[in-house]
Amino acid sequence: MRGNKYIKLGDAISQMFKEENLEEKYSVFAVRNAWKEIAGDLIARHTREIRYHKKVLFVVISSDVIRNELSYNKKDLIEKINKFCGKRLVEELILK
Repeated sequence: MRGNKYIKLGDAISQMFKEENLEEKYSVFAVRNAWKEIAGDLIARHTREIRYHKKVLFVVISSDVIRNELSYNKKDLIEKINKFCGKRLVEELILK
């Protein structure tokens, strides 16, 4: 069996994610699932929708007060999201 190259399963999955451009999609999925952990309970309870497009995270908040307060802390939330992902996934946060 010379010539056969063995690859670790984790390496194969990572390679597949890169080749199929799935890393970003998986990171967005992970952020949505961990939103309460990332943003906190109060913000999560008032979050109605999370969308992502080209480094921009769109978050629909049902409370004007929460949305206004969050607008002052956008930079911190972007940093939390990127730290959670382990990479620079989000560059801009738009609150609606």
